[in-house]
Amino acid sequence: MAKKRRPLLLPSILLLVLSASFLFAAWRINGLPLKKIFASRKISASWSILEEIRSLNELETAAYDMKVVFPFDFTGGDEVNWTYLKLQYDRNPKLFSAKANSAQYPGAALPGEWKYGALYGLCRQVGIDPGRPDYRFVVMTVSIRAGVDIDRWLDSFSVGEPSEEVGGITVIRDENGGKTLKIKIAPVSVTSFIIEDRDGSSDGFPDVPLTPEGWRLLVEGLRPGLREMALEGGLLETAAEESELFLKEIFTAAGYDNVEFMD
Repeated sequence: MAKKRRPLLLPSILLLVLSASFLFAAWRINGLPLKKIFASRKISASWSILEEIRSLNELETAAYDMKVVFPFDFTGGDEVNWTYLKLQYDRNPKLFSAKANSAQYPGAALPGEWKYGALYGLCRQVGIDPGRPDYRFVVMTVSIRAGVDIDRWLDSFSVGEPSEEVGGITVIRDENGGKTLKIKIAPVSVTSFIIEDRDGSSDGFPDVPLTPEGWRLLVEGLRPGLREMALEGGLLETAAEESELFLKEIFTAAGYDNVEFMD
């Protein structure tokens, strides 16, 4: 398996810088003095900042980056009898696809020799043959990111009970005039999935020319496995923690005495 990298955390200092950058952008783009942003209005300073973020649609707070070698990193370190699979595929590709399909074995695991049949089939579809002694492999750089659907979350702002699906916000004022903000963040999810089409001359690995259709098949075939790698690496947990940190910084700077997050 490819060496899993720890999710890239966004330091809290960057969150403060990011907050300031949105304010600066609002000032430069709209030609307004900063004091107008903080003036007494129906829309608070924190809302103004988040409305700037709305244009991004999603607030990405964590990333899981990795380099993978196809097909090696998808065999779990097992020894694969590629020669056997090549023989079966060359004999009858249609029959091969049927035997490599787990649906053909309801309630049971694939026979050992067919465990990586689907993987071999994908290799052949994109123009790679691991059954040959001189076969080539593909090296890919993958970046999977996660965060909050900020657009839907902002639309859920109300004084009512936050939605379990998209979250929400409730403001509570105490007897001394202090303000406590209770936030329920929308569930974090994978927001972007990027597989770079590398330049073979840049990393020393052999270049494998793939047709556009071959590249499409490769990306679609590997997406589930790559996503699983990122989730097992704690991508969503990190995104949730960093989203809370970001929002707490934003609303604390906007003047709320307490910022609490609801489960």
